[in-house]
Amino acid sequence: MADRLDVDARLAEGRVAVEHTQTYVQASHALGYQHLDLTAHPAQIREWYASEDGLDLRALDRDCAELRAAGVVAAEALRMQRAQVAELAAAWQGAGGDAAVQLLQRHCDSADAVVGELRAAAQRCESLRDNLWHLVDSKVATAIAVDDRAQAQRPAWLAAAAAVTAGDPRGAEDVVRQQVIPYVDNDIRNDWLAAMRSASDGVQTSYAMVIDRAAAAPAARFEFPGDLGAGAVPVQ
Repeated sequence: MADRLDVDARLAEGRVAVEHTQTYVQASHALGYQHLDLTAHPAQIREWYASEDGLDLRALDRDCAELRAAGVVAAEALRMQRAQVAELAAAWQGAGGDAAVQLLQRHCDSADAVVGELRAAAQRCESLRDNLWHLVDSKVATAIAVDDRAQAQRPAWLAAAAAVTAGDPRGAEDVVRQQVIPYVDNDIRNDWLAAMRSASDGVQTSYAMVIDRAAAAPAARFEFPGDLGAGAVPVQ
């Protein structure tokens, strides 16, 4: 069994099943079976299955850890800054001291927003990582399970499909027409294809949600004292 988050290894576990599926579909197509999402080109089954090739969830996992670590560092910096505000308030009395304390308190508020967003970003990336793994894992499991439905017939079906695809249908055409094509038109067209679509759509949706939420996060702004230059510096 592939290690968790190892997408390439998990996909590899289902490739034999996918090759069986590709063989059945090609043989069915050779005898006239057509479906836009299965027979549009010779490698369409492989293409559906390979949509997550190269997806590196271990790299995403490292990004999650880095975001978590950044949140810890930022939280510690915020703790120190709040302690300094309290010390400043005790040491500097009067209007100038009040203004300085208020400025630093606003800095603390901005820093608190940064800490919160770092933590939220880490959570979003962790959810993305877990969702993507679940989608890939489920897709592979379905590809194997659908292929195993014909496990008893597999040797005869593969031999007949190979003969038909090679242009020598004698004795094999009946097997493909009467057994393989119904399997393709039911199990593969329905359950197998639905699993591939669900994985592909789910991956796109998962990324879009994380991107949209990150884009919606407001920029934190840190003010400068007036005598050092007006305005504020946004932190993205």
